Amino acid sequence: MLTTDPGTPGNNHWEINTSLNFHFAVLSGIQLPATEIVYGIGSHFQLSTQLPMPNLDLNKSHFTALSQPQAGMKYRILDEEENFVSLSVYPQIILPIKRRQDLQVFLPFEFEKTIGSFCIGEEFGYFVLNNPNVFFNGTLIGFRFENNIELMGEFYVTAVLNTPHSTSGLLNIGMRKELNNKHVVMMAQVGTELLTPLNEDRQSLVGLLGIQILL
Repeated sequence: MLTTDPGTPGNNHWEINTSLNFHFAVLSGIQLPATEIVYGIGSHFQLSTQLPMPNLDLNKSHFTALSQPQAGMKYRILDEEENFVSLSVYPQIILPIKRRQDLQVFLPFEFEKTIGSFCIGEEFGYFVLNNPNVFFNGTLIGFRFENNIELMGEFYVTAVLNTPHSTSGLLNIGMRKELNNKHVVMMAQVGTELLTPLNEDRQSLVGLLGIQILL
């Protein structure tokens, strides 16, 4: 989901997330595929990198510019087992690979609370070096079934500060399914844009289909 959880993979553990992402609007495209590599340091830290991948413009049937690479470090400040809720801070940078692209830095905070089989997650953050500056917020509710399937729903909002009619709001539903060895997790998500910024095309359908590998 777009809303990040506060968990870290554990000391010397790896997490590899790869997914086929798509969006359909007036300008539709597919990212082939998005890949994130996460490494746990101790019980409360992780390093992550997201690799640049080509985007396929479906309207022109050819590859367009690579997505920008991304890197970050998450620190889990609180654990739910000891402090009622889990809390993490996850500063990240998006690196430019072309002259017209700028370095972007954003600072999100993640909260999570488990109540029985339900999970409530919240993420909010701010792009600290951007011009204009952007705020984002995600709210997620998940339910875990006994057969290792988790269903989730979220509402994710981004907005340019001090700019009217700039809010984008995505409503998403998703699922995770642990396979028998619990080292491979299937992921899927689909959603639609409910709030569209002025003078932008509505994203009628967005989603991903992916695999998570835990080592």
